[in-house]
Amino acid sequence: MDYRSTYMEILLRVAVRIQQGDSLSINTNPSHLDFARELAQIASETTLQPVHIVVIEDGVPGDVLEVTPVIHEQSLAPPTGAALLRLDDTEDRDWDFTADPVDIVQNMGLLQKVGNLAPPQLDKQVAPWAVVPVPGPVWARRILGKKTSEEDLWKALGPVFKLDTPNPLRAWQDQVTWIDHRLSLLNRHDVVSWHMRSDNGTDFSVSAVEQSRWRGGVRRLGSGRTFLPLLPLERVSMLVERLQGRGVVKASRPFRLLGGMVEGASFELSQGTIVDFDADRGKELLALALSMDSGSAKLGELSLVDEHSHLGTLAHHFGYGGFDENLTSSITIGMGETYHLEALDTYADEMELQEQTGCNVSTLRARVPIGTADLQVSARLDDGSEIFFMQNGVFLT
Repeated sequence: MDYRSTYMEILLRVAVRIQQGDSLSINTNPSHLDFARELAQIASETTLQPVHIVVIEDGVPGDVLEVTPVIHEQSLAPPTGAALLRLDDTEDRDWDFTADPVDIVQNMGLLQKVGNLAPPQLDKQVAPWAVVPVPGPVWARRILGKKTSEEDLWKALGPVFKLDTPNPLRAWQDQVTWIDHRLSLLNRHDVVSWHMRSDNGTDFSVSAVEQSRWRGGVRRLGSGRTFLPLLPLERVSMLVERLQGRGVVKASRPFRLLGGMVEGASFELSQGTIVDFDADRGKELLALALSMDSGSAKLGELSLVDEHSHLGTLAHHFGYGGFDENLTSSITIGMGETYHLEALDTYADEMELQEQTGCNVSTLRARVPIGTADLQVSARLDDGSEIFFMQNGVFLT
């Protein structure tokens, strides 16, 4: 099977789900320009509209290329919708970028570059969008080793993108259905608190923001149109009530923070706040991050992922957000993603959002891994009973 061409179909049919009449824009760094051209040509035959490729260099938009349909006649009607694809910069980025962590916490651009800047929370989404990875030789060497090739990475990621299945598009549809089923079970009960336990010492509980529901990776526009902003589709997550967390959290593996590495981290929670912490390595990074603002020492989000995820067998860090957040179960320190909430356009600003919903607001977003092969996740209900949803690191349903 031609993994490359099949993957292009997945990006267009599953990620942004393009339709006839869409005006599609593809943002790419120079190294992925050939892929972007081919993708744009395929897309234009469906949309019957020109597809625009924006070339990004050093974070700055440059040349804009237009690709028009060849097989099908271009529609003379104006576009009826829009969509955006960003090909992640895994080939052109400075993988060895370093900066003083003190400077990073004071600079939004540097925070974004190291992946710890909380995204805008109240922006209204009016069109489908996705940030997607494309295998290339540089990324292959970073993930699989110096002697590997782009082809090796395509093969390694085949199961992640479901390219190795007889019908990849159907496999993605089945995955969406399965995640929806899992969400219906998680959201079915009136849960007072969620409890996480592991043999490594993790033993903590959190409560969900009242207006929050467990969500998967599928986003829905006001029109009802759905899209997948990040691939793959494995984790489920919820917003955490900022004043309710308590217990002990032990990071189950090293994680990146402020451009450095933290290992052997542990946290003590009381009333939703991290009141004590330690680490075998990177404790100074934790100290900087947790003191950034009034919300940076509080929890924002809880994410659950089956521990047997194929991604976890390949690497502990990919540099692409969709992969890194689907590696293992985790908590987010700082701000979670408010797409878990309804009616975001009713809040004047983020502080009003926090006051009325109980979610945490911060400039920081840092993911701490908690997934283990013995992780247990249970829910305590109003009547005092307990229901288990995960045992030995995997969902029971």
